[in-house]
Amino acid sequence: MENKLNNIYFILVEPQYPGNVGAVARAMNTMGLSHMRLVNPPDLNTDEARMMAYQSYHLIENAEVFSSVDEAVKDLSIVVAATARLGSERGPSWEPRELAREILPFAEENKIGIMFGREASGLSNEEIRRAHFITTIPAYRTYPSLNLSQAAMLYAYIIYDTMRNPLPSVKDKLADEEKLDLLHRRMLEVMKRMEFKEVNQSDHFARSLRRAIGRTYWQRQDVAVFLKIVKQIEWYLENRCGKK
Repeated sequence: MENKLNNIYFILVEPQYPGNVGAVARAMNTMGLSHMRLVNPPDLNTDEARMMAYQSYHLIENAEVFSSVDEAVKDLSIVVAATARLGSERGPSWEPRELAREILPFAEENKIGIMFGREASGLSNEEIRRAHFITTIPAYRTYPSLNLSQAAMLYAYIIYDTMRNPLPSVKDKLADEEKLDLLHRRMLEVMKRMEFKEVNQSDHFARSLRRAIGRTYWQRQDVAVFLKIVKQIEWYLENRCGKK
């Protein structure tokens, strides 16, 4: 269990209130989670953050700080976006327990990130596109929104509780987000050179392709194979078709 817990990262995107970050740190600490990543956080050297983090402020002191979501997730193999707002643009979602059973077997060998958005507006569509999976907490329809620290506590508990029971361990080392993003960009580039109609008409196809890549458990060698295919197509276009 310890090794799997050590591969779970909670990512807070532009949190507004130091107290919420402190409360998230405490929630993580009580469930054996220790890796916090922060994207453009406020000043956390405050009494409010220390008080709410009670005996867990070391998680904040050791947190990794990033200027963008892209930087915060690029070395992760599985990225999950937690959001209360769903829709066709955002794709299907998992409830927390379903999600835990799906992804935690991979935590033995792979880094997994759970990404939480801003208190006021959550995650943007663009940020959610950086995730492989979407998760939402089912709540009473009259007031379905949870506080940031409440949502983090629920996910931390479900992750810990799921790991308390025997789980299959998947030993596969998955490709990280940086490699998947490279594959996506290279595929789009070569399709544009081939005058692939959907790519040139709108970005809807690009978003759909990115979702499809993200929902597949790509191993590093899988990505390498497809990058070789793309490279060969590029060579053929340039040397046989005269398209640069």
